[in-house]
Amino acid sequence: MRGEEHDDNFKFFDAPVGIVFTTDRSMEQGCWLDFGMFLQNVMLMARTFDLDTCPQAAFNKYHRLIVEHMNLPSDQKMVCVMSLGYADNTKVENTLASKRVPVEGFVRLYF
Repeated sequence: MRGEEHDDNFKFFDAPVGIVFTTDRSMEQGCWLDFGMFLQNVMLMARTFDLDTCPQAAFNKYHRLIVEHMNLPSDQKMVCVMSLGYADNTKVENTLASKRVPVEGFVRLYF
């Protein structure tokens, strides 16, 4: 079963839209924070339209094939992909809720 669920990544979990996010190859490590915030904003905006998202890293090991297949310019690199659509809440993977550690358990504030 786990293999089948992993394979669903490559079908965008049956979502009607799959988005490939790229960035300029010259962007360095500090820019990844900005890109993460951009992705989060896309996800939050989708929720305002009652849409669900799933950012996916499973595609990343195939980034060269994807960039080639999409005929992207050589100055672009793939960051991740994202499924966009309506979650099927009858699927068990959409009903799981992971336990969260309280913020105090992983954040240290120094003044």
